[in-house]
Amino acid sequence: MPVETRAFAIQGRSDAIVAASQARRFALRFGMATRRATELAIVVSELASNIVKHGIRGEIRLAHDPEVPPRGEILIEAHDVGPPIRDLQMAMIDGNDDQGPIDPALILRRGGIGTGLGAIARLADRLEYRKEEEGKVLTARFLLR
Repeated sequence: MPVETRAFAIQGRSDAIVAASQARRFALRFGMATRRATELAIVVSELASNIVKHGIRGEIRLAHDPEVPPRGEILIEAHDVGPPIRDLQMAMIDGNDDQGPIDPALILRRGGIGTGLGAIARLADRLEYRKEEEGKVLTARFLLR
């Protein structure tokens, strides 16, 4: 069976909502349990929201690869044109961004409390990051069990 893919342009908050909803459907179609598909949708929502908040523009790509043991995987790639993450390990600590603890006075202006990347890492089976010439890519992997 070939790899099946979907892509969603992300420019605003409504795009994040649509991508998350469609990602959940995509996961269910390939036999992912309802709870796990909802967790996948949360990850897509968070990645898409980060594109809106921190990137200039971007895209969420979904892929189902049936060849990954034991029963396949769903791969989520969040591509954006924007600044790199300076320190991924720091950014994955709840209450931090990529430079350290978030000033509570700035939380409303920045649009988040600094728990997104940590939540993605906790929900996904694997999280990867790479810088590209024109931005960055965060990849979350969900194994089908």
